[in-house]
Amino acid sequence: MTSPTSSDYDAPASQSGLTGSARNGTGLLPTGLSDQLFPLSAQNVAAQQQVISFFTQAGYQLVKPPLVEFEETLIDEALGASLSTQTFRLLDPISRRVMALRADMTAQVARISGTRLSHLPRPLRLAYFGDVMRVVPDVLNPERQMEQVGAEIIGRDDDLAVAEIIMLGVQALKSSGLTGLTVDLSLPQLAGMMITPDDDAAALAEAISQKDSMSLRQSGAENASLIADIIDASGHKTQKLTELRQHADNDVSAALTSLLEVHEMLSALDADLVLTLDPMDGQGAGYHSRIAFSFYAEGVRGPVASGGAYLTGYDEAAIGLSVYMERVLKVLPEPQQMPRLYIPASVGLAAGLAYMNRGRHVIFGSPDADAGAEARALECQFILSDADGQPEPVARP
Repeated sequence: MTSPTSSDYDAPASQSGLTGSARNGTGLLPTGLSDQLFPLSAQNVAAQQQVISFFTQAGYQLVKPPLVEFEETLIDEALGASLSTQTFRLLDPISRRVMALRADMTAQVARISGTRLSHLPRPLRLAYFGDVMRVVPDVLNPERQMEQVGAEIIGRDDDLAVAEIIMLGVQALKSSGLTGLTVDLSLPQLAGMMITPDDDAAALAEAISQKDSMSLRQSGAENASLIADIIDASGHKTQKLTELRQHADNDVSAALTSLLEVHEMLSALDADLVLTLDPMDGQGAGYHSRIAFSFYAEGVRGPVASGGAYLTGYDEAAIGLSVYMERVLKVLPEPQQMPRLYIPASVGLAAGLAYMNRGRHVIFGSPDADAGAEARALECQFILSDADGQPEPVARP
């Protein structure tokens, strides 16, 4: 192993590889929960701060709702009801009322905007962060506790607002270190708009979900051929969708027009961003009212972020985006740590504090410890043997 030199002191070091073993049979956690250890935990905090700071820089005011609320408040008919089966309940020993542990933060932000911030002018831009907990993980990822960072525009859900929040999400994720993003644009309510009362709604919905164009064309439903054409035009075929909207009724045509206009705006903002169109995709949070979107990254199963337009429980149009930091971390480069400077107890705390004030990372030594041995055991790269001296590489045997 090559020893570092004093000139290496300010250069980042790769992950130290500190290892340890837990006691057998202890420390087990429930399914879907895990401890996040260093240096990954530090990387997570830094990435989270990058995303939050990007939203606040664009005028999104930061709010932080509580972890639990009364059940009837958190699981309302507008937003929270869609996650009712994913929500943990507990009894508040003080009020003797049932409380709910949040499974998503969008409903909380909507409550804050519609009550405590109802006096503020619209549009209202809010950002948030915090942990959410779900009863069952999704089929693609094992986590039941997730760290959610997001942004909401309350009072608008027009195409420009959609493009704004998607653009900010892309740039925020890039600032955190994420690359290779793909954004999938969809219209969750489009299928419902095109299924008529005379259709076999269940059969059509299943065929649409499976993207089974052949079954759709054979169904004889009023809009089946158009639905199949829209499915076949999914992906990057903006020209085909432009043509198809001319054959749709006013509501469907307007929805497709919005989707294409958002696509056009985003393409102009970032020519390298990969955009896919999937108008008939009905997946999402369950409360999206118009347009929805999901962000994907290479190496991660499922979306790293998602969002869409919705109506709050206070009759306000809104558009929001949620980022799931655990999934973002899966595709970030291996975290690096700054080299650590060992400060022997004999040198004193003041010397270490002086280096910390200069932005250095220090480890304070234990009394009566063998300084060299402890510095090596704690994976320090440098040691300060004299308060008036300079850091030197830790001697390796």
